[in-house]
Amino acid sequence: MVKLSVVIITLNEEKNIGRCLESVKGIADEIVVVDSGSTDNTIEICRGFKARVIQHPFEGYIQQKNWAISQANYPHIISLDADEALSEQLRDSILSVKKNWKKDGYKFNRLTNYCGKWIRHGSWYPSKKLRLWDSRKGKWKGNNPHDKFIMEKGSRTKHLKGDLLHYSYYSIEAHIEQINYFSDILADTMYQSRKRVNFFIILAHPLWRFFRDFFIKFGFLDGFTGLIITVNSSHETFLKYIKLRNLYRDYKLHGKNRVCFFNSTRSWGGGEKWHYDVSTRLSEKGINPIVVTNKNSELKTRISDYGIPSYNIGISNLSFLNLFKVFHISRIIKREKVDFIITNLSSDMKVASFAAKIAGVPNIVYRRGSAIPVRDSFINRFFFGKVLTRIIANSEETKRTLLARNPNLFDKDKIQVIYNGISIKKYDSGEVTFKYASDNDEIILGNAGRLVKQKGQYRLIQLARILKDKGYKFKILIAGDGALQNDLIAYSRKMGMENEVVFLGFVDDIKGFMQSLDIFLLPSLWEGFGYVMTEAMVCRKPVIAFDLSSNPEIVVHEETGYLAEKNNMSSFAHYVEKLIHNPVLSRQMGEKGRIRVEEKFNIDKTISAMEDFLQR
Repeated sequence: MVKLSVVIITLNEEKNIGRCLESVKGIADEIVVVDSGSTDNTIEICRGFKARVIQHPFEGYIQQKNWAISQANYPHIISLDADEALSEQLRDSILSVKKNWKKDGYKFNRLTNYCGKWIRHGSWYPSKKLRLWDSRKGKWKGNNPHDKFIMEKGSRTKHLKGDLLHYSYYSIEAHIEQINYFSDILADTMYQSRKRVNFFIILAHPLWRFFRDFFIKFGFLDGFTGLIITVNSSHETFLKYIKLRNLYRDYKLHGKNRVCFFNSTRSWGGGEKWHYDVSTRLSEKGINPIVVTNKNSELKTRISDYGIPSYNIGISNLSFLNLFKVFHISRIIKREKVDFIITNLSSDMKVASFAAKIAGVPNIVYRRGSAIPVRDSFINRFFFGKVLTRIIANSEETKRTLLARNPNLFDKDKIQVIYNGISIKKYDSGEVTFKYASDNDEIILGNAGRLVKQKGQYRLIQLARILKDKGYKFKILIAGDGALQNDLIAYSRKMGMENEVVFLGFVDDIKGFMQSLDIFLLPSLWEGFGYVMTEAMVCRKPVIAFDLSSNPEIVVHEETGYLAEKNNMSSFAHYVEKLIHNPVLSRQMGEKGRIRVEEKFNIDKTISAMEDFLQR
């Protein structure tokens, strides 16, 4: 028999949630409720049913539901809305499935109660819903607010007997209010996807919706209530299109910027997180970005889940010489009416800025994320001198080193420093899923990052040897994956540190990882902006890093941690020992680190700086 997690998202659902939870008694092995700030008795009712309640800011229906299922302990999920409940026949069907799970997902009909009457015709019934599935076989997708769970190709599903009871609206007024709210979201979603609208669509689609639902789907058999539902559904169709038209009109009147973020990196790192955070936050503010990514990248997956329009293009160092690719990108930029293009890698900058120049984009921006001097080559002099209009640097050190080999490469007054930001609210909400089990007297040190030469994880193995020789009881946790993973594991064995150094692979719950540590270590050879240090600091962990690159802009020496002499492992180990012997000082530094992040590296400050940047 499989174990089943019931997952529900809520906001002020005291009228419905008790009925929903009552219906899953005897079926649920756990109940996970993700609440986005209820002010009524919703949370108290849920706890009365022994549900695990997690507070999480609402980011959209699709995003919220995907995050919610990630909090479940069991992969087999039944996802319900608070205003839904299982019928007795459906309960029996689900119990049978639990005992003999054969498919990847299970569908059932949803029967809706409207103002006290069950609706059995029109587009409302039978409304087949996929709500019971193996969460490893798909994700919530669709267009907000109309989300749906999409199974992977090749997944097998089956239809179950019994109805999912949906207690939708208790009054016609509530229905009309919801229509107005949903049509706003639908119009905005269509606008961001660049869906076009004309007079014919505005007129014909609502009429067709009425004819289809009332006559073809027999909505008239539900009597006067069926007529009300059909009229309101047609009205919603009309509203979403007329509001979409108004969005295009407002764009023409007020000239809102259309921003293209161009990032072809397959792996996930600080730059990709910056592009994701900034594009999604700007989207919420109506700036309507698009994102160009690699089709196999983590950024592509996360952007798609959020609903931002994206294009998939593979880029190499010589792609700017491929005129077919350049003109293909240029056509996309023209079609999307891009005002700003912001690129990531050097290879991205060359091909995308070239394409943007051809397309006549007025603002061609390169975001520089590495504190490494740009080579003084003919190609770079051309792009920096003739194509780029502005540069964003992720630290003062990145800005300083950018022109180290040629101070005339670019006008330094057109280089703006915008620090990476961290969502403090997101770190403070939700539960921890990762927790390293350690002995009580064991010191837990840790590092997170890609396993590449730049990040210097081999130095952590050297540190482990130093600490072990001095008799300390400790573990060094290394979170991340990359090209050097096998080499680092082999080096750890060679140094006799296979028991002290633990390679965890990629860790999705970075908050849980940080909370498992006593001290965070960053042994990088260089950094553009050590984003991971701010993640440690927001979790109140002291940081030890080398005094190089942008590290002094983040860590305040002897206040939020220590900055060891550049590339000096004896100095690095000295500071580690100092904090091991003084846990009170370690906690004080952690608290001061938290305050520094709140004051300097809050994501809200980053977005505010980006808005100013775009407006200028």
